[in-house]
This record gives sequence, structure tokens and C-alpha cells, in this order.
Amino acid sequence: MTASPRPSPRLHLLRPRALALITASAAALAAPAAVHANPRPLPFTYPYQTLPEGSLEVEQYVDLVPVRVVRELPDGTTEGVVSVRSELQTELEYGLTDRLEVALYFAFSQGGATTPFLQFRGLKQRAHYRFADLGEWPVDVGVYLELAEGHSELEFEEKLLLSRQLGAFNVAANLWVEQEWYFQTRETKYVYNPTVGATYEISPRISLGAEYWVRGRFDKQRAMTDTGETSDSPRAAAHYAGPTLLLQANKAWISIGAYARLDQLGGGVAVGDPFGKLWIRTIVGIDL
Repeated sequence: MTASPRPSPRLHLLRPRALALITASAAALAAPAAVHANPRPLPFTYPYQTLPEGSLEVEQYVDLVPVRVVRELPDGTTEGVVSVRSELQTELEYGLTDRLEVALYFAFSQGGATTPFLQFRGLKQRAHYRFADLGEWPVDVGVYLELAEGHSELEFEEKLLLSRQLGAFNVAANLWVEQEWYFQTRETKYVYNPTVGATYEISPRISLGAEYWVRGRFDKQRAMTDTGETSDSPRAAAHYAGPTLLLQANKAWISIGAYARLDQLGGGVAVGDPFGKLWIRTIVGIDL
């Protein structure tokens, strides 16, 4: 009877190593992706989280809003046409501490057919502070203060940031007010801009959500746009809601939101109204 060949001692040594290598590879694939940036799952709702101390991040905002503007015809008459108003904002964020974050903004705008060139709108400075670590309080709380110097106005902005993590779900809200003082007209506007939204983390790199936001004024409105031009825009607050998407890698992320105007579902948008029936916002963030 022929004896069975004995396993090679070298094979006995390779099996534990191969098993350990397979186990480590599986664990690495199953582990969440390392994300060093501070993403914005909801483009209009500012997050409770802050950058870690010493971290620097750049964010680029792009807002696209189809609006109706007046175009002059060759015969001297005018007509209302649809144009796309765009706003661009570049933000540099820095973590002074793990709970205190500061930032500098550079704002630009393009008014559509009436002002087709890109204009520099001004500078903004802001501070963002969170009071506790994530989940330490029943509701995570932060505050946000901003000062903006525009070419035609001076603005102060305050936000109370609220957030609650429920497993893969996150619910967030901003209680947001502004005070705007215009140099030429000497008008002061008292604006409210609350937001609320929820997201679901499909994976560490993908989140889907829905967001609702409003922009209106506490004081009596005049028929005037934010650029200081007269307008037939409605006096009621503008209400928007829509889906959101967040995609993120190790040091970069992109957040997209598309919002329908709820208070204009049954009618058209007036000429000169800066709030169109659709508002699209995209934010790209890169950890430096």
C-alpha cells in the first residue's frame, strides 16, 4: 500500500499567512472609507460639524437660477425672456480648534441676459462654533456668525445649527436670519432664511437626501431686487424643496441639490423676480 504524501512544511507555513492576508483584505474593503474633509450633505443647510484643528478646506459654490428678465428689441419695445442667473462663491475654511472654524468667502454673480458678465460681489468672513462632540447632547448644537461687505450693501448673518444623527439617517436644521443695509437706498432689510433637511447614508461615500428652505422678510417689502433695481417680483416669501446628493472621496466631495419653487407651482415667475421656479446648487469641497 502506497503511503499518502506528507504535506510540505512550507505549505503549513503559507496557509496561516494566506488566511491572514485574506482576512486583512476583507476587513479593509469592509471598513468605511477615510474621509478627511467636512462635507455638506444638504447644500443649503449648514452642518453642525467643524473641521479638525489645523485643517484647511476650499469649497466652491455654483448656483444656477432660471429667471425672467426684460430684453429690449430692435424696434424699441421690450419683452420678458428666460435667462439663467448664476452666483459663484469660493470659501476657504480653517479649523482654529476642533470646535471653532473660521472662513473667508469671495462672492461673484452674473445676472443673466441683462448683465452677462461676471461681477465681483464682495467678501464675507464667518465663524462657526459647535458646543459639544457629536451625540453628546440629545440634539447637536452649533452657532454661525457672518459679516459680508458687498459693493452695494453690508450684511450680518446669524444661524443656530441643529442636528441629530439616527444611525444612517441625519436630520439637520438652520434657524437663519440676516440684516442687510444698502448704501445707496439706505434701506435696511430683515431677512429670514430657515432650512431643514434629512439625509440617508447609503455608503460612506454616497448620501441621498431631501431639503426645504424659505427666504422672506420680517419687514414690509418694497418691489426691489437684491441688486437695487425696481421689480414686479411678488412680496410673498419664496419656498423651495427638492432632492440632494452627496458623493465623497478621501479628500474631496461634491454636493448637489435641485429645488422646485413651491409658492409658484401654479403660475409663472414675474419679470425681475430674482427667485426663479427652479434653483440648482452645487458645492465642491477639497481638503488641502
